[in-house]
Amino acid sequence: MKVKLFMPILLSIFLLGSCIPKQELENLGVINARGVDIREDDQYETTIVIFQFEEQSNEITKIVSGKGNTIKGAAENANLETNFQLAPGKIELEIYGMEAAKEGVFHSLDTLNRDANLPDTTFLSISKTSAKEIITVQEKDISMNIGQFLHGLIKENSRKSEFPRVTIQDFLRSFYDIGIDPILPVFALEGDKPKITSIAILQDDKYVGERPADEILFFNLLKTPIKDKWLEVTIPMAPFEQYIEKEVNIHQRKEVLHTAFNILKTKSRTTLIDKENLHFETKLSLEVDLFELSEKVLLEKPEVVKLIEKEVEKKLTAQYEEILEQLQEQNADPFGYGVIYRINQKDGKLGRKEWRAKYPMIKVDFKIETKITRHGTVD
Repeated sequence: MKVKLFMPILLSIFLLGSCIPKQELENLGVINARGVDIREDDQYETTIVIFQFEEQSNEITKIVSGKGNTIKGAAENANLETNFQLAPGKIELEIYGMEAAKEGVFHSLDTLNRDANLPDTTFLSISKTSAKEIITVQEKDISMNIGQFLHGLIKENSRKSEFPRVTIQDFLRSFYDIGIDPILPVFALEGDKPKITSIAILQDDKYVGERPADEILFFNLLKTPIKDKWLEVTIPMAPFEQYIEKEVNIHQRKEVLHTAFNILKTKSRTTLIDKENLHFETKLSLEVDLFELSEKVLLEKPEVVKLIEKEVEKKLTAQYEEILEQLQEQNADPFGYGVIYRINQKDGKLGRKEWRAKYPMIKVDFKIETKITRHGTVD
């Protein structure tokens, strides 16, 4: 899109939302997204996506980069690539390259958080490779500013739940709240297009591992009530052999049964049931509609529906246990068991080192209850 077609609208948005005179705005490069990497020489490199308001230019956005011993220095160095004064007040997305994430992101966040003009809605993320590689990708299907595109991916995947939308304030709240660790979405390139591929697990502010992106729901279920979300669970076929329609050839049957549900309502609660033995209980109840089965199972029989509920509960329990086991190996606590432990202390206090020593030894009983409200006719 040419600037002369888009400029009046964009200028109106920024002028109405600020007190900057038009003639000053035209001298600014308004930062939309920023990537932070650590180079091989241990310097910081920032890659910045900016809106530019120069009427003579045919490009609405531009990408510049800079390097320095500090993030601020790298940003100032990036300014040398443009005749605009870079303004960070409209940053929608901050991306950390993998090496920067492993080193820790607090330093960068602290710098951003000190900017009073920074919006509370700035999202945080991590790149599977470098942040620069994600930001500078060129793909014919991406018709908008790359910062807007990546921000939109997070926003769209956050509908009706919290994660993967993590703002600066969300992150800092978890960072300072002893007993819970942050998580962030991870971008990777699939072909030539960025995609959220996994969940970054952080210990304090440092990347220590990740989980598959399709487990986002498992984290959300323990954080907030969920509704109108799709849940797919694969369960063993063996318990349902006697309930398969006769017309299905026994030799064509699979070893597993794929199920798909729409979540109507959820409720979760975690309690500390034995403080001395670090024993917790996490209860999760789900009310769902059954939408699809991969085999023709006789759902007219009430015992079959109950059997599906039971097998789903067993599978979800096993998945939560497997996730927790890995998190304990990484000594990262995104589920927040440390918060539950802390509030059960007489003084309500808990040291970081103290919880790091205790967390790998906690035991959690996952009690999951699934209720299928409707199942209709499933082919």
